[in-house]
Formats: sequence, C-alpha cells, structure tokens
Amino acid sequence: MAQRREPGVLVLAKELNSAIEKHVEDREYSPTYLISEIGGKLSRVLVGGVLDQLENRGSESDPFYTARVIDPNGDFYYLQAGQYNPEGAAALSKLENGVPILCVGKVRARTPEDSERTYVSVQPESIRAVPMNEINHWAIKACEELIKRINATKVFGTDDDEYNKMNLTIREKDGIELAKGFYPTVAVENYSALLYDCLTKLANGEANSAETTNFTGEFEPAKTKEQKKDEPEVKKEAEEVVEEKVQADVSDDNESKVLGLIKKMDEGDGIYYDDLGIAISMEGIDGPMLDEILDSLTDQGLIFQPRFNHYKEA
Repeated sequence: MAQRREPGVLVLAKELNSAIEKHVEDREYSPTYLISEIGGKLSRVLVGGVLDQLENRGSESDPFYTARVIDPNGDFYYLQAGQYNPEGAAALSKLENGVPILCVGKVRARTPEDSERTYVSVQPESIRAVPMNEINHWAIKACEELIKRINATKVFGTDDDEYNKMNLTIREKDGIELAKGFYPTVAVENYSALLYDCLTKLANGEANSAETTNFTGEFEPAKTKEQKKDEPEVKKEAEEVVEEKVQADVSDDNESKVLGLIKKMDEGDGIYYDDLGIAISMEGIDGPMLDEILDSLTDQGLIFQPRFNHYKEA
C-alpha cells in the first residue's frame, strides 16, 4: 500500500492553541506532532470557520499571507503561508474576508528565543469556501471527537476495563497516553465547558457571531486565557446534543458515498486525498475510516491511483 499523508484531525481552536508539546516518533519519515492537553495527536488538522483579517504581509512577487479563522465557538485559528508553502499562499490569495472555509493544514508551534510564550499556527495546504451549514456540521463532528478525548482522559489509568471498551484507534490511544505525560494536571472540566459552550451556540444559531478584532501579526499565545469551568453534568448534556444532531447524517453506505464523490469531483486526473477528505468529512467519515474505505475500493478494483495520493474510478 502506498504511503499516505497524515489524516486531517478535526479539532476546535481552543484545544489546538493548548497543544504546545511536540512529539516525534522513532520511525522513518515521522512528522512532528503537537499533543493537546486533552489527548489530540495533531500533525495535519481539518479546521473550519469564517476567514478573517486575511492580509498579504509580503509582496506580489514574494507573498506572505497571514489570516485567522473564527470557529463556531468564537475562538481563533491562525494561518500563515509564504514562499515555503506556495500552494497554501495561492489558495489564500483567491479568498476574501468573511468567507466560511474548511482548511487542511500542518500545525506548527513556535517559541521565540526571547519569550516564554508558545505560538500555534496552521500552514494551509488545501482550502475551500463552503456554505455555513457545512461549517456547523464540521463543528458537530469536531465536538464528537472532543467528547471521545474527554471520556478517555477521565478513565485512563483509573478504569482499564472502561478504557478498553471505548474502541479507540492506536492514534487516539497514543495521544491520550502522551498527553498524560506532558500535562499531568490538566483540568478536564475546562474542555467539558468548551464542548458545552460550542454545542449550545450551534443549537441556538449563535455560531460565528463573535465580534472580530484587528489581527496584530502575532499568533495567539497558548494557555494565556482563563478557561471557564462548568458543572459535572456538562459532558452528559453535550453528548445528548451531539447524538441528536448527528443521527440524521449517519449512513451505512459509506463506500458508495466515497465512490460517488470520487466520480463527481474528478476533473480528469483523479481526486487529491486531502480534497476528498474535506468533502467526505461532511458525510461523517473521518480520516481512518476513509483510509479503510479507499483500501477496500482499491482491493475491489473500483478505484486506482493515477499518481501519488490521487484517486480515480477504475
């Protein structure tokens, strides 16, 4: 099987901005992962929200784009793309402020020599403008992933039977274990409050209504804002909201969805894996599930790769 790029992990902005610890695995071509406080193992992420404060801080011949993306909870991702990321810079150059987007990109954490602050950003690789309802759908799926990390963090090391029943992937287990080592005193209730706040805004139609402020040129420093705590029942209430919202989107015919999307999006030379991942995520299919489906369709002779990481109907 051909080597694939890291899947885009769905993550809310506040969790991403807490991911200041780096991890590199003892294997060839291992990417640098950022490990979030609640167990997200992040290299490539799939983020969504409204594009804001997009600006070329370079020149026409040597562009350097900075921007931020406001997620449905009102928190910010920071994007940057320049000469070392020409595809990302070209994609940003075609967009305008106020456009809802989904973006796949690599995460970066930078700590300046003269500062103790760590700045987290995303280097975009693939971006597309989408309707607002797709952003809200993405946010529901991101919350669903956060629920898994919250539940796993709570039982890890205290209830092995319950932990093993959660059917976590190897990647998810690695993230939880690494986070426990990096952040031994993380307050899980902060993330339960984040989850509840985001789902409440989605349910009330308040997503992306936060006021915007001018972008200063620096990225948001991690862990500089006090996170709000909430009652213990937050997790239960949030789970109920997610379950109600995603039930209508669940389908057993995932292979047909992927094959149909490949047919629809192919303009001649196959569909790029990241573009397919962004589009199919709106159907509730995440990265690991997509990989399994692509392997199955390939084994059945229904698709093939005309070039690396591109898929085409056979």
